Amino acid sequence: MEIKHFSDVDVVGKGIVIGIGKFDGFHLGHRKIIEEIVKNAKIKRIIPAVFTFRHFPVEFYISPWEEKLKFLENSGIEICLWCDYEEISYWEPFEFIEYLKSINVKSIIVGNEFRFGAHRKGTTNDLKKEFDVLVLSPIKINDEPVNSSKIRDYLKKGDFEKVNKFLGRQFSFLGKVITGKSRGKKIGFPTANLSLFNNINFGKGVYACWVKYKDIFFKGALSIGNCPTFDETDDKIEVHIIGFDNIIYGEILEIFPIFKIREQKKYENIEELKRDIQKDIEEINEKLIFPH
Repeated sequence: MEIKHFSDVDVVGKGIVIGIGKFDGFHLGHRKIIEEIVKNAKIKRIIPAVFTFRHFPVEFYISPWEEKLKFLENSGIEICLWCDYEEISYWEPFEFIEYLKSINVKSIIVGNEFRFGAHRKGTTNDLKKEFDVLVLSPIKINDEPVNSSKIRDYLKKGDFEKVNKFLGRQFSFLGKVITGKSRGKKIGFPTANLSLFNNINFGKGVYACWVKYKDIFFKGALSIGNCPTFDETDDKIEVHIIGFDNIIYGEILEIFPIFKIREQKKYENIEELKRDIQKDIEEINEKLIFPH
Protein backbone atom coordinates (compact mmCIF):
# COMPACT_ATOMS: atom_id res chain seq x y z
CA MET A 1 0.00 0.00 0.00
CA GLU A 2 1.27 3.45 -0.91
CA ILE A 3 0.99 5.91 1.99
CA LYS A 4 1.08 9.52 0.83
CA HIS A 5 0.45 12.92 2.33
CA PHE A 6 -2.51 14.44 0.49
CA SER A 7 -0.35 17.29 -0.82
CA ASP A 8 2.12 14.90 -2.44
CA VAL A 9 -0.17 13.08 -4.86
CA ASP A 10 -0.08 13.21 -8.65
CA VAL A 11 -3.05 12.51 -10.87
CA VAL A 12 -3.80 8.79 -10.68
CA GLY A 13 -4.00 7.78 -14.34
CA LYS A 14 -6.34 4.83 -13.94
CA GLY A 15 -8.58 6.74 -11.58
CA ILE A 16 -9.46 5.84 -8.01
CA VAL A 17 -12.46 4.84 -5.94
CA ILE A 18 -12.02 6.38 -2.53
CA GLY A 19 -13.46 6.10 0.96
CA ILE A 20 -13.21 9.16 3.19
CA GLY A 21 -13.16 9.08 6.98
CA LYS A 22 -11.19 8.74 10.19
CA PHE A 23 -11.47 4.92 10.26
CA ASP A 24 -10.58 4.95 13.96
CA GLY A 25 -10.83 1.46 15.39
CA PHE A 26 -11.63 -0.08 12.01
CA HIS A 27 -15.00 -1.34 13.25
CA LEU A 28 -17.68 -3.29 11.38
CA GLY A 29 -18.97 -0.17 9.64
CA HIS A 30 -15.50 0.75 8.41
CA ARG A 31 -14.95 -2.79 7.20
CA LYS A 32 -18.17 -2.61 5.17
CA ILE A 33 -16.97 0.61 3.49
CA ILE A 34 -13.57 -0.86 2.66
CA GLU A 35 -15.11 -4.04 1.23
CA GLU A 36 -17.30 -1.91 -1.06
CA ILE A 37 -14.29 0.16 -2.15
CA VAL A 38 -12.29 -2.91 -3.10
CA LYS A 39 -15.27 -4.50 -4.88
CA ASN A 40 -16.09 -1.29 -6.76
CA ALA A 41 -12.47 -0.81 -7.82
CA LYS A 42 -12.27 -4.35 -9.15
CA ILE A 43 -15.44 -3.92 -11.23
CA LYS A 44 -14.32 -0.58 -12.67
CA ARG A 45 -10.66 -1.62 -12.96
CA ILE A 46 -9.43 1.38 -11.01
CA ILE A 47 -7.46 1.82 -7.77
CA PRO A 48 -8.99 1.26 -4.28
CA ALA A 49 -8.00 4.12 -1.97
CA VAL A 50 -8.87 5.99 1.22
CA PHE A 51 -8.51 9.56 2.42
CA THR A 52 -8.03 9.56 6.17
CA PHE A 53 -6.66 11.55 9.09
CA ARG A 54 -3.54 10.85 11.13
CA HIS A 55 -4.40 13.38 13.86
CA PHE A 56 -7.91 14.68 14.53
CA PRO A 57 -9.77 16.17 17.51
CA VAL A 58 -11.12 13.36 19.67
CA GLU A 59 -10.90 12.36 23.34
CA PHE A 60 -8.64 9.42 22.50
CA TYR A 61 -7.88 7.14 19.56
CA ILE A 62 -9.22 3.59 19.59
CA SER A 63 -6.34 2.43 17.39
CA PRO A 64 -2.86 3.90 16.95
CA TRP A 65 -1.94 5.19 13.50
CA GLU A 66 0.28 2.22 12.62
CA GLU A 67 -2.49 -0.26 13.44
CA LYS A 68 -4.99 1.61 11.28
CA LEU A 69 -2.58 1.51 8.34
CA LYS A 70 -2.13 -2.24 8.81
CA PHE A 71 -5.90 -2.82 8.81
CA LEU A 72 -6.29 -0.80 5.60
CA GLU A 73 -3.47 -2.57 3.81
CA ASN A 74 -4.63 -6.04 4.85
CA SER A 75 -8.13 -5.22 3.54
CA GLY A 76 -6.94 -4.51 0.00
CA ILE A 77 -6.49 -0.73 -0.05
CA GLU A 78 -3.69 0.24 -2.46
CA ILE A 79 -3.37 3.98 -1.80
CA CYS A 80 -3.79 5.72 1.57
CA LEU A 81 -3.93 9.51 1.37
CA TRP A 82 -3.61 11.18 4.74
CA CYS A 83 -3.53 14.55 6.41
CA ASP A 84 -3.84 16.04 9.86
CA TYR A 85 -7.27 17.50 10.56
CA GLU A 86 -6.05 21.08 11.00
CA GLU A 87 -4.49 21.07 7.53
CA ILE A 88 -7.87 21.07 5.78
CA SER A 89 -10.42 21.88 8.51
CA TYR A 90 -10.88 25.40 7.09
CA TRP A 91 -11.53 24.22 3.50
CA GLU A 92 -14.87 25.03 2.00
CA PRO A 93 -16.71 22.04 0.51
CA PHE A 94 -15.96 23.13 -3.06
CA GLU A 95 -12.22 23.18 -2.28
CA PHE A 96 -12.27 19.56 -1.17
CA ILE A 97 -14.32 18.60 -4.24
CA GLU A 98 -11.78 20.32 -6.49
CA TYR A 99 -8.98 18.44 -4.75
CA LEU A 100 -10.69 15.09 -5.34
CA LYS A 101 -11.20 15.95 -9.00
CA SER A 102 -7.55 16.96 -9.34
CA ILE A 103 -6.30 13.47 -8.37
CA ASN A 104 -8.76 11.71 -10.68
CA VAL A 105 -11.30 10.35 -8.19
CA LYS A 106 -14.03 8.50 -10.08
CA SER A 107 -16.15 7.05 -7.27
CA ILE A 108 -16.65 7.81 -3.57
CA ILE A 109 -17.97 5.46 -0.88
CA VAL A 110 -18.93 6.83 2.54
CA GLY A 111 -21.22 6.23 5.49
CA ASN A 112 -24.65 7.81 5.78
CA GLU A 113 -23.60 10.51 8.28
CA PHE A 114 -20.68 11.73 6.17
CA ARG A 115 -20.08 15.50 6.09
CA PHE A 116 -17.08 17.46 4.92
CA GLY A 117 -15.66 20.97 4.66
CA ALA A 118 -15.57 23.79 7.19
CA HIS A 119 -18.35 23.48 9.79
CA ARG A 120 -19.37 20.18 8.13
CA LYS A 121 -21.28 22.11 5.48
CA GLY A 122 -20.62 19.66 2.63
CA THR A 123 -23.03 16.76 2.09
CA THR A 124 -23.16 13.68 -0.08
CA ASN A 125 -25.54 15.56 -2.39
CA ASP A 126 -22.70 17.98 -3.13
CA LEU A 127 -20.43 15.07 -4.00
CA LYS A 128 -23.04 13.47 -6.25
CA LYS A 129 -22.91 16.50 -8.56
CA GLU A 130 -19.36 15.54 -9.53
CA PHE A 131 -18.82 11.87 -8.71
CA ASP A 132 -20.40 8.45 -8.62
CA VAL A 133 -21.25 8.23 -4.90
CA LEU A 134 -22.36 5.22 -2.85
CA VAL A 135 -23.74 6.02 0.62
CA LEU A 136 -23.86 2.98 2.90
CA SER A 137 -26.44 2.51 5.62
CA PRO A 138 -25.09 1.97 9.15
CA ILE A 139 -24.49 -1.48 10.58
CA LYS A 140 -26.56 -2.06 13.73
CA ILE A 141 -26.19 -4.47 16.62
CA ASN A 142 -29.33 -4.83 18.73
CA ASP A 143 -30.68 -1.65 17.08
CA GLU A 144 -27.57 0.30 18.04
CA PRO A 145 -25.65 1.84 15.11
CA VAL A 146 -21.98 0.88 15.14
CA ASN A 147 -19.69 3.92 15.30
CA SER A 148 -16.42 4.99 16.89
CA SER A 149 -18.06 7.30 19.45
CA LYS A 150 -20.08 4.43 20.92
CA ILE A 151 -16.98 2.23 21.04
CA ARG A 152 -15.12 4.93 22.98
CA ASP A 153 -18.05 5.11 25.41
CA TYR A 154 -17.94 1.34 25.93
CA LEU A 155 -14.16 1.47 26.49
CA LYS A 156 -14.70 4.14 29.16
CA LYS A 157 -17.30 1.89 30.82
CA GLY A 158 -15.03 -1.16 30.59
CA ASP A 159 -17.61 -3.05 28.53
CA PHE A 160 -15.13 -4.96 26.37
CA GLU A 161 -17.75 -7.50 25.31
CA LYS A 162 -19.66 -4.69 23.54
CA VAL A 163 -16.41 -3.24 22.21
CA ASN A 164 -15.49 -6.56 20.63
CA LYS A 165 -18.95 -6.99 19.09
CA PHE A 166 -18.85 -3.52 17.52
CA LEU A 167 -15.32 -4.03 16.22
CA GLY A 168 -16.06 -7.51 14.91
CA ARG A 169 -12.77 -8.68 16.38
CA GLN A 170 -10.89 -8.86 19.67
CA PHE A 171 -9.83 -5.40 20.83
CA SER A 172 -6.24 -5.19 22.03
CA PHE A 173 -3.67 -2.61 23.10
CA LEU A 174 0.10 -2.56 23.40
CA GLY A 175 2.09 -1.68 26.50
CA LYS A 176 5.72 -1.61 27.55
CA VAL A 177 6.53 -3.24 30.89
CA ILE A 178 7.91 -0.66 33.34
CA THR A 179 9.08 -0.85 36.94
CA GLY A 180 6.46 -0.53 39.64
CA LYS A 181 6.39 -0.79 43.44
CA SER A 182 6.46 -4.62 43.40
CA ARG A 183 3.46 -4.81 45.73
CA GLY A 184 1.93 -7.62 43.68
CA LYS A 185 5.08 -9.69 43.95
CA LYS A 186 5.22 -9.18 47.72
CA ILE A 187 1.71 -10.61 48.20
CA GLY A 188 2.30 -13.54 45.82
CA PHE A 189 0.71 -12.16 42.64
CA PRO A 190 3.38 -10.34 40.61
CA THR A 191 2.12 -7.87 38.03
CA ALA A 192 3.57 -6.23 34.94
CA ASN A 193 3.00 -2.47 35.06
CA LEU A 194 2.31 -1.08 31.61
CA SER A 195 3.07 2.16 29.82
CA LEU A 196 0.61 2.28 26.90
CA PHE A 197 1.55 3.10 23.33
CA ASN A 198 -1.90 4.59 22.78
CA ASN A 199 -3.42 6.34 25.80
CA ILE A 200 -7.02 5.16 26.10
CA ASN A 201 -9.55 6.12 28.75
CA PHE A 202 -10.51 2.70 30.14
CA GLY A 203 -13.14 1.96 32.75
CA LYS A 204 -11.70 1.07 36.15
CA GLY A 205 -11.97 -2.50 37.35
CA VAL A 206 -10.51 -6.00 37.16
CA TYR A 207 -10.81 -7.84 33.85
CA ALA A 208 -10.11 -11.25 32.39
CA CYS A 209 -7.68 -10.88 29.51
CA TRP A 210 -5.30 -12.63 27.18
CA VAL A 211 -1.68 -11.53 27.26
CA LYS A 212 0.40 -12.01 24.13
CA TYR A 213 4.13 -12.14 24.77
CA LYS A 214 6.54 -13.19 22.01
CA ASP A 215 3.67 -14.75 20.03
CA ILE A 216 2.54 -16.90 22.99
CA PHE A 217 -0.83 -16.32 24.69
CA PHE A 218 -1.22 -16.43 28.47
CA LYS A 219 -4.29 -15.91 30.64
CA GLY A 220 -4.18 -12.75 32.69
CA ALA A 221 -5.95 -10.63 35.30
CA LEU A 222 -5.91 -7.00 34.20
CA SER A 223 -6.28 -4.25 36.80
CA ILE A 224 -7.15 -0.70 35.76
CA GLY A 225 -7.35 1.98 38.44
CA ASN A 226 -5.58 3.49 41.42
CA CYS A 227 -5.15 0.56 43.87
CA PRO A 228 -7.45 1.94 46.60
CA THR A 229 -6.26 -0.60 49.18
CA PHE A 230 -2.86 1.09 49.12
CA ASP A 231 -4.32 4.63 49.04
CA GLU A 232 -2.77 5.48 45.69
CA THR A 233 -4.22 8.35 43.68
CA ASP A 234 -2.65 7.84 40.26
CA ASP A 235 -4.38 5.45 37.88
CA LYS A 236 -2.28 2.69 36.40
CA ILE A 237 -2.68 -0.41 34.27
CA GLU A 238 -1.11 -3.66 35.42
CA VAL A 239 -1.59 -7.31 34.56
CA HIS A 240 -0.96 -10.49 36.48
CA ILE A 241 0.08 -13.13 33.93
CA ILE A 242 -1.20 -16.44 35.27
CA GLY A 243 1.49 -19.12 35.62
CA PHE A 244 4.24 -16.77 34.43
CA ASP A 245 7.11 -15.41 36.52
CA ASN A 246 9.75 -14.27 34.02
CA ILE A 247 11.41 -10.88 34.44
CA ILE A 248 10.24 -8.88 31.42
CA TYR A 249 11.01 -5.22 32.15
CA GLY A 250 11.22 -3.26 28.90
CA GLU A 251 9.37 -5.94 26.92
CA ILE A 252 6.21 -5.29 24.87
CA LEU A 253 2.92 -7.01 25.76
CA GLU A 254 -0.30 -7.07 23.76
CA ILE A 255 -3.36 -7.19 26.00
CA PHE A 256 -6.76 -8.52 24.88
CA PRO A 257 -9.37 -7.59 27.56
CA ILE A 258 -12.34 -9.96 27.33
CA PHE A 259 -14.79 -9.36 30.19
CA LYS A 260 -15.09 -7.54 33.51
CA ILE A 261 -14.80 -9.58 36.70
CA ARG A 262 -15.44 -6.94 39.35
CA GLU A 263 -14.99 -3.33 40.37
CA GLN A 264 -11.92 -2.17 42.22
CA LYS A 265 -12.47 -1.78 45.93
CA LYS A 266 -10.64 -0.88 49.11
CA TYR A 267 -9.91 -3.90 51.33
CA GLU A 268 -9.59 -3.84 55.09
CA ASN A 269 -6.45 -5.98 54.98
CA ILE A 270 -4.08 -7.72 52.55
CA GLU A 271 -5.51 -11.17 53.26
CA GLU A 272 -8.93 -10.11 51.92
CA LEU A 273 -7.28 -8.72 48.80
CA LYS A 274 -5.33 -11.95 48.26
CA ARG A 275 -8.49 -14.05 48.62
CA ASP A 276 -10.28 -12.00 45.96
CA ILE A 277 -7.31 -12.12 43.59
CA GLN A 278 -7.26 -15.91 43.94
CA LYS A 279 -11.00 -15.99 43.15
CA ASP A 280 -10.36 -13.78 40.10
CA ILE A 281 -7.72 -16.21 38.83
CA GLU A 282 -10.00 -19.22 39.35
CA GLU A 283 -12.80 -17.48 37.42
CA ILE A 284 -10.42 -16.55 34.60
CA ASN A 285 -9.07 -20.08 34.34
CA GLU A 286 -12.61 -21.46 34.22
CA LYS A 287 -14.24 -19.01 31.79
CA LEU A 288 -11.57 -17.69 29.44
CA ILE A 289 -11.69 -19.29 26.01
CA PHE A 290 -8.67 -19.12 23.71
CA PRO A 291 -8.93 -16.19 21.21
CA HIS A 292 -9.37 -16.91 17.52
